[in-house]
Amino acid sequence: MSKISKAKKKEKRVRVPAEYTEGELLFKTGEGWKACYDEERELYTAEIFLTGYYDLYEINEEIFDELTKTMKRRDAQELIITGRHMYKSVSDRNGSYDIALDEDYASLCPWADVQKTGELWDEELTDMAVVVFDSEKQNREQRLKNVKDEGNDF
Repeated sequence: MSKISKAKKKEKRVRVPAEYTEGELLFKTGEGWKACYDEERELYTAEIFLTGYYDLYEINEEIFDELTKTMKRRDAQELIITGRHMYKSVSDRNGSYDIALDEDYASLCPWADVQKTGELWDEELTDMAVVVFDSEKQNREQRLKNVKDEGNDF
């Protein structure tokens, strides 16, 4: 086994506690998810990840409070996806693509290790997808306001 492989294996053995703080940030973790409360900005965010899929959400205090390390992955993810979807990355047999549903995702979640797998959809394609896919209705009002402010019409 190479030194790199041994180092990676050892790194994987290090377990992150269910709850921990880093400065002004309080984190909760579980299988396939991580949530953060930014005390300074009073902002709750979360990421969910599965092989080939990564999503970033803005959540509320109630969702954050309900998240526990002992939750089943599916239960935690079903709770998190009720928040506002900000970023999506997909890498599967149909191809790879990334969608920034909220262009400010990086500044809202500087803690997140955003997985970028493919080409980022441009704003026009993202705007049309938000209109077409009802599953992104949490973003519709914000994105349509931005589109109208720029003089576009969908």
